[in-house]
Order: sequence, then C-alpha cells, then structure tokens
Amino acid sequence: MRLAAAALVACAALAALEPAHPQPAGPAFWVLSTGLRALAQEVPANGLVAVSVVVGAGPRVEEPGQAGISVLVREVMLRGTVRRSGNQVADALDSLGASLRALTGPDHTEWTLLVPAENLDPALELMAELLIQPRFAPEEVEAQRRVSLVRLRQQQDQPQSRAVELVASHLYRWHPYGNPLLGTPESLGRIGRDDLVRYHRTFYTAPNVVISVAGEVPAPVAVAKVQRVFRSLPATPLPARVRLLDVHERALAERPSSRRDVREAKDTASTWIAVGYLAVGVGHPDWPALRVAAGLLGGGMASRLFQSVRERAGLAYAVGASLPASKGPAALTLTAGVHPANVDRALAAMLREVDHVRSRGPEEEEVALARSRVVGLHLLDHEDLRRRAFYPAWYELLGVGHRFDRRVVELASRVTPADVQRVARRYLEHPVVAVVGPAR
Repeated sequence: MRLAAAALVACAALAALEPAHPQPAGPAFWVLSTGLRALAQEVPANGLVAVSVVVGAGPRVEEPGQAGISVLVREVMLRGTVRRSGNQVADALDSLGASLRALTGPDHTEWTLLVPAENLDPALELMAELLIQPRFAPEEVEAQRRVSLVRLRQQQDQPQSRAVELVASHLYRWHPYGNPLLGTPESLGRIGRDDLVRYHRTFYTAPNVVISVAGEVPAPVAVAKVQRVFRSLPATPLPARVRLLDVHERALAERPSSRRDVREAKDTASTWIAVGYLAVGVGHPDWPALRVAAGLLGGGMASRLFQSVRERAGLAYAVGASLPASKGPAALTLTAGVHPANVDRALAAMLREVDHVRSRGPEEEEVALARSRVVGLHLLDHEDLRRRAFYPAWYELLGVGHRFDRRVVELASRVTPADVQRVARRYLEHPVVAVVGPAR
C-alpha cells in the first residue's frame, strides 16, 4: 500500500505539469544546399553547447545478412580518423572539456557532443573529422569485431534482453526491425572492412543527416558553423531499396492473426517473459493513445502490471511496458522478471490485464495518471541539454518533423479512456510471447 500511495503522489506531481505547462520556444530550422537539415536554439545552459548529429543508420536500413553493421560501423569510427587514432581523439576531446557519446537505435545512430561554448569551433571540427573521415584501419576492424562478439554473447546470456529480441524476431519476420541490434555471430563474422566503408559512404550523407545545436550560441551563428564544418558531407541520395521501404514496410510487418509462443532455455536464476504486440510508427494518429496505454499497463508503480502482478499477486519482481517512437511499426512490449515456478501464472495475469483494458476499458483516473507520466517524463527529459538538442533532430529524421517534439505533450494530454480502449482492441489482440529461463 505504501508503494501504491507513493506512486499516486509521484503521478500527481507529474500531473501538475500537464498539459499547459509552458514550454520553451522550438528551434529554428534550415535545409542547406547539400540537403543537410540543421536546427538551432539559443538557451541558457551554464556556458555549454550540445550538438546532436542524428544519422539514418540503424537496423532499418541494414541489408539482409548484415545485421549489426550499424553498431559495428559506429564503434570502428570511434577508433580513429585518417589523421588521429582513437586515443588521440579522446585526448583532444578531454583537452577541450568536451564529451562525446554515440548510440544506435532501430532507425538511427546518434552522435552527441557537449562542450563549453568557447571551445565549440575546435570540438565541432573534431566531431566532423570523426564522422566524415573515419580510417577503418583493418586491425581496428578486427579488434572491434572481437569486442562486439563478446558483447553479443553477454547480451544473449541476459534473459530480459534475449526475450525482447525473440519477440522482435517473430513480430518482424521479414522487416529489418527484426535484425538484432548487435547482429549475430554469423553476420559479424561475414562483415568485412569493405562492407563498413560502403555502409558509411552510403548512409553518412547530407540528406540522411540532421544536426541540432542547443545552448549558449546564437542560432544563426550555430548554423553557419555547422554549414562550414560539415560542408564536405556528400549529397548522395539514399538507395532505392531504403526509399521503397516507406511504401512497403506494412506488408513486411504484418500483425499476427493468432498468438505465437516461443521459449528458450537458459541456465539462469530467473525467467523473463516478454509479450509483444505490433503497433504503429510515431507518425500514426494512434501512436499517442498507444503510448498512454503502455504507461497505463506497465509504466511505474501505479500501472496495472505493477499493482496486480507484482504487488497483489506477488508473481514478479520486475514488470514494465514500452512503446518506442520509430519510423516504422513499433512493438508495444510488456516484460516481467519472475521465478521459474511462476511463469504460467504471471503470464496469465499479464494477459488478463490487457484483456481487461480491451473488454471493459480503463478508468478515467488511471488514464489521467498514465497521461501525466508520459507528459512529465517527456518534459523532465528535456532538462538535459543533450536530449534537448537530440529530440527535434530525431523526430525530423523519423519523418514527422522537428515540431513534433513540442506536440508530444499536447497529443498525450488529449488521450481519453475511450481512445485507450479503442487502440487496445485494435492492436493488443494477438501477441508474440517469449519466455527465456530455466527449462521446466
């Protein structure tokens, strides 16, 4: 009861932010002559500037048989440029008081720089060198391949990530979203240096890149710097197969017509359950209601799964639900970590909560709490300068436009119980269920 009360208090605090909480003005937007899109916003930031370079390079654009190449390219790029080794790049960043991080998701690879404003020029030039002139030294390719294989084995030994990966592989049997982010031992063994060079040349191009700057630099000045430093990005268009994916991806990711179950035995102390439903991309009108539905089912201590499966029934020690923002059809995924003896009962309880939302609909109060959580977490995430730079660029790359970042609050705030029940009935019917843990 204490946890439930704490959850209600926390959600009530987030509700104070919804929906008319003032938001800062959005970034200015330019499309440069090469096709590069640039965003900039001048905001107080304690003398700092964040630069986010978002590239359309992720599993969505990988060719069959090359799963994991997006991450492998990113990691080898960090190992050096034509002018400097990876250690020299790291030393140069340190000397400027700058930090650089790189992440890859289903649709993109993000490179985000945080630097004192007075050092923006040299840091930006270093970032451009890293992105435009990677060396792809053969010895570094092989060294990173070994590291990637170790990471892959470690991930496959983790039942939670493996269960989610199995759900994706069965939901996206023909769609590239089914490619494991880190690849497979077979695909990593096949990918050679020439493949990495070709991938980089194909996708690190001006029309496939969005650069966003946020912090203590005037917007026109920031864009002029971006234009100068990244002028050598090639203006090559994307391959036809990638452009055609926008048209055909719904056919490549059909919603299941019946439930699918997959189990994988692993010698672990706990078992993880993942239940996945094929939903929609971020630009679809149903996405906001599905995002709220995910929060209502498994977003925090006030959610249905937490209260029923974990607190009242004691069948799980961890539960959650998520719906990512993606260009193509996303998966709404529920997860639970359970004792192996509780698998069947916990899974049945999870599915009952989904069926309850579909058949009876949610209460207004719980929808309000879920709405508040979506809105509050969105606003809180923007307190980080790096995320404030990233999100408009990400939404621009996903095809919904940079202004969508400011519409998330409005769209989530309008979701009603009837909306949640409607999307639950439409999308949350035939799941893929993956169970990873000790054999019974």
